Amino acid sequence: MIMYFIPFDCIGDFVLKSKISNYTKDFQFNYVPADDTTEWETYEEQHLNLSIYVENEIIQSISCNEECLYKGRNIIGMNIDEFMSFYNIEPVGKVDKLYINDDETQDIYEFDDIGLQAWCSKGIIVTAIVSIDEESQKK
Repeated sequence: MIMYFIPFDCIGDFVLKSKISNYTKDFQFNYVPADDTTEWETYEEQHLNLSIYVENEIIQSISCNEECLYKGRNIIGMNIDEFMSFYNIEPVGKVDKLYINDDETQDIYEFDDIGLQAWCSKGIIVTAIVSIDEESQKK
């Protein structure tokens, strides 16, 4: 499967706002029950190195750690400055820091215009999390 990203729509064959049950027969997921933070269930697909976050059977968000193609380029492994320059996009708000352990922090950039959260280690995108358009959900 090609892991192409269409903002607010999909990553590869996985469509945001669709039912996870559409995929459970064709993919082998490791199921993780809902946590207290997001209250979302997680379906991890090891071969594709991605996680799908689900609320009430509906896909809310997808996290990619190996491949996320956007407009012909894999953004995983891309320098964050190159990403912003190439796509002519700026993050919304301040960049958050997440302390992974004593030796590593990751910077989290929010790109609300395309529903993307880019997690960076030493300036390199290591995780891309795509989400539904929350504004359209409120309407």
